[in-house]
Amino acid sequence: SKSWKKALQDGWVPDVNLFSIEEAAEKGTIIMYLLSDAGQIEQWPIVKKHLRKGKSLYFSHGFAITFNEKTGIVPPDDIDVFLVAPKGSGTSLRRLFIDGKGINSSYAVYQDYSGRANIKCLALGIGIGSGYLFETNFKSEVYSDLTGERGILMGALEGLFEAQYNVLRKNGHSPSEAFNETVEELTQSLMPLVAENGMDWMYANTSVTAQRGALDWRHKFRDVTTPVFEELYEKV
Repeated sequence: SKSWKKALQDGWVPDVNLFSIEEAAEKGTIIMYLLSDAGQIEQWPIVKKHLRKGKSLYFSHGFAITFNEKTGIVPPDDIDVFLVAPKGSGTSLRRLFIDGKGINSSYAVYQDYSGRANIKCLALGIGIGSGYLFETNFKSEVYSDLTGERGILMGALEGLFEAQYNVLRKNGHSPSEAFNETVEELTQSLMPLVAENGMDWMYANTSVTAQRGALDWRHKFRDVTTPVFEELYEKV
């Protein structure tokens, strides 16, 4: 109905308490297992007993399956198992979906019992609003995702923010100046332009002084951080 569609567009989501996890797992034919990694481990005994022959188990992350010797999550052989992993947060996925836009996702089929797992997987990828879908496997997805989360997405970015901010403050710059030069300009100005047009465009549309500085220093940052990323990947 129009009112139902309007409610969804306004950000309403169904009350999760309408069904218990056990009821949802029992009634559902495609189980979208979107709990946290720890939550998936905790609820697995409940979900597993309802994975009858021919059902499908959907993930948005490869952690539970890839590290199943630690998680204990081993699906039965007579179901389909696949994932669609959006390259962004759930809040971003929802906001872009409401705006009629998409977010890139990877997809992978771990187990194709029905012979139609790939079709189901792609259909759900389109259904959640993926802008582009690229094929991977569960292990590659989780290794790259954990590396990215600890690296450029969170750990490296936070570390670089702190380092530059602290150096500016140590050299007498005010908190507002240090913040604006470190965080504000990157998040509000540069990254949106990079997202729209790419790094080559960004280089071409800054001052010659900025270009020279960036070209001189990017190699230093690459070389000094490469060993950190290599250690990070091995730890993953």
